[in-house]
Amino acid sequence: MKKVNNEINKLNQELKTEEIRYKIEAIRQQREFLNYSQSGASTTKIAFRNVYSSLDTTKDDIEDNKEILMARSRQLFMGNPISRGAILKIRTNVVGEGLKLKSKIKKNLLNLDNDEVEKIQKQIETIWDLWADSVECDFQGEDTFDFLQDLAMITYLIDGECFVNLPYHQRKGELFDLKIQFLDSANCEAQESNDYLYEGVETDKNGVIIAYHFKDRHNEYTRIPVFDSTGRRQILKINEKERVNQLRGVPLLAPVLEILSQLSRFTNAELMNAVVSAMFTAFIKQDNNTGNTGKVLGVGEDKFKKPNGDQGKKYEGTELSMGYGNFGVLEPGQDLVFANPNRPNSRFEVFFNAMLKQIGTALEIPFEVLLAAFNASYSASRAALLEVWKMYRRRRKWLAKKFCQPVFEQVIEEAVLKGYIDLPGFLENPIAKKAYLGAVWYGNSPGQIDPVKEVTASVVKINNGLSTREREATELNGSDWNENLDQLGIENKKKKEVGLDGYIKSSKKE
Repeated sequence: MKKVNNEINKLNQELKTEEIRYKIEAIRQQREFLNYSQSGASTTKIAFRNVYSSLDTTKDDIEDNKEILMARSRQLFMGNPISRGAILKIRTNVVGEGLKLKSKIKKNLLNLDNDEVEKIQKQIETIWDLWADSVECDFQGEDTFDFLQDLAMITYLIDGECFVNLPYHQRKGELFDLKIQFLDSANCEAQESNDYLYEGVETDKNGVIIAYHFKDRHNEYTRIPVFDSTGRRQILKINEKERVNQLRGVPLLAPVLEILSQLSRFTNAELMNAVVSAMFTAFIKQDNNTGNTGKVLGVGEDKFKKPNGDQGKKYEGTELSMGYGNFGVLEPGQDLVFANPNRPNSRFEVFFNAMLKQIGTALEIPFEVLLAAFNASYSASRAALLEVWKMYRRRRKWLAKKFCQPVFEQVIEEAVLKGYIDLPGFLENPIAKKAYLGAVWYGNSPGQIDPVKEVTASVVKINNGLSTREREATELNGSDWNENLDQLGIENKKKKEVGLDGYIKSSKKE
């Protein structure tokens, strides 16, 4: 009996063990079903047959492909309407007429009252205008700073990066020596490469960029340190990083290069088919009994022209060709037949627009904005504009921080060194220097679909403390509120000198 009980207990234990094993296996299978190995990380599904299953470095993904991406991006900008339109649209809305400086010094750090702050800010803005509004800011002596912003933005969008050299170059009769010199990113390369020098970018052992190498037209190489011996920044690289440890920029069009190229081929094919369809030739059956023969040279002829005036002689060698409304002679017994090309393609626009929506998504430009086709309601159009302006504002802030502000700081520093402006403590105290160099950069407003609604909303926000007059002036029309007040003061003074009807009041008693 004891032996039987032992056997029963043994069987029960085995059953419990087996039950636990099945439960564990069920849980394991369930977890496998729910985790990434059965979805995005699957190595067996057909959907991932040609998809990467391993990780590459930024060198493999970006730097090694930089030249090809940049070449194709430049080509599309020069020859593809959608690519060119997208880049210029971003340029126009981000830069506009040029980002303008509004000095905002940190008065609390400088122990200045409001009157002193306003005076110094106007002096700083005037000094900046002397440099920025003249061509002496340009190394080539051709453009003002507004147009240099245009070039910086376009270059960055096309190439994925823009290199700006900041040399001191003296020219006779100019107030400032600081110049802006653009360097072609295609020439950013070195004679050799190693662990600390690749694709023209030189780093230290910690990965910090310390210099850039460029090749000139004579195939000679120049090393430009990021900072000179005094700590002044000598070169700017305007780009946005999308990966850790990224050394070179990625063109804006990189993710959509393939679809843009294929869409261009599709468009050109449809265009050629439409042209060919419009040039189909018609043929007229010859009347052999009357002898009327000849080739009609084109639509609109007064009569059939006969070769050499011989009506009885058959015209040999009639050329059958495509042309604009041409007619050709057929042999007896032949019929007139027209091809049916089905052009233009009725589904072309639907497919084309579907592809443009994908392109717009990648470029952060809504379809309506990309094509400037606002056919929807006010609310829908406004929603599209508000969405794209999130991108414009971010890029505007980025351009100000990457390009405008660093250049502005060096201009003011040179002005202080040359005695053009007196800023106490600027050269001695780094904190004071930073306080003096505070600035806000503003540009053109997005405009209004319904100006009345927009202005009314601004007034409500100001009256309820949700915004300021200065901010709303910038947002609505890109103006400076302080300048508006100064001009209004001039205009109000003038109004006192004239009547309400516009006639000048006489100062003499009549």
